[in-house]
Amino acid sequence: MNELAEYKKIVHYMLDLHGRGTTDSAEAPFRHPTWTYTDEQLFEIEKERIFFKEPLLVGFSCEMANPGDCFMFQDLEDINVLMIRDSEGKAHALLNSSLEAGHVSAGDLNKCGENIQHLPCEEKYGMLYICLDKASELNIDKHLADLTPWFQQWDLADTQLIGEHVWDLKSNWKLALDTFCEGYHFDILHKDSVGDFSLGNISQYKRFGSPKRHHRMTFPNKPMLDLRGTDDADWGMEIQTHFQLVHFIYPNVSLLISPTAVEFFVLYPGKKVGEHITRYRSYWRGDINRASWSGGGAKENFDFIVYVVDKEDYWVSANVQKSLNANRRKFSTFGKNEPSLINMHRNFLSAVGLDPDIKEAPNWGDLTGDKKTGSVAA
Repeated sequence: MNELAEYKKIVHYMLDLHGRGTTDSAEAPFRHPTWTYTDEQLFEIEKERIFFKEPLLVGFSCEMANPGDCFMFQDLEDINVLMIRDSEGKAHALLNSSLEAGHVSAGDLNKCGENIQHLPCEEKYGMLYICLDKASELNIDKHLADLTPWFQQWDLADTQLIGEHVWDLKSNWKLALDTFCEGYHFDILHKDSVGDFSLGNISQYKRFGSPKRHHRMTFPNKPMLDLRGTDDADWGMEIQTHFQLVHFIYPNVSLLISPTAVEFFVLYPGKKVGEHITRYRSYWRGDINRASWSGGGAKENFDFIVYVVDKEDYWVSANVQKSLNANRRKFSTFGKNEPSLINMHRNFLSAVGLDPDIKEAPNWGDLTGDKKTGSVAA
């Protein structure tokens, strides 16, 4: 893949959208049932059929840079997984082991305890993936599909962890994900932050994967307009600073890749349907002392993102959940300029065996399926 050529295509596409006063859109608005954010049985089935079956991106190689390095994955209730690099440099995911055991072992897995179980674990392109289904054949390239060439090009192994912030919020995990999947709210909700440099309500939307469950939203920054009318033969890699690439990696990751940083948001269901955890980690690419594309340093960039998400995005999300809990509206309408939301939620419904166009809450029967109603795939 020619990275610069791909970036030039993105700029031309975004300038064309701006010139026509439009954005990528769906064929029609979509009425999405609000019970999908509040139904306890759906919530339990999502955990079983999505989070306990699908590949999960849990971190990046820099968090276990050396043999013996380890960290815990504990963001799903009652799940404790020790991520550890063994003495030969291979990454492992060990169920029912502790961080203390990991530190004592110094990479010798025989010292991690008697009852450990190995979970599928793969490391590639600087990313650490696991699956909680012990029988799963984990394959990162298969999971990423046509996104793979991008991650091959970026190779995010050369990163450093800058900071971490965790939100434990009273909002459904899917509702929180919604905030990362459209840009029409930039000029309103983020008018003094993100809206100061971003062009609102314009984005390129592309689907990836097999099936098409991942997506990428490209949001243009205002300086991109200065490129209109110039010869793209003169454009270099600096044009990356004129847009933001925000990826949704199925099932629960929002990943922003910039020339200087990786902004990793991973969301997990909480103890109840109206609760979730968001773990945000910021990683710096290359020289830790170089400025970001916006001019600030690594810590300043991290603090800015925490502020925007905490005080603006998630403040709204928590209050919307309160309204949903009151059960006063049966539907949310995703507009034509929200194709990512439409596709994402249809995929979530399909993943648990429901018709993606379902409107009324099913008669669940039980968590393994009800052959009589056909509501859940048996």
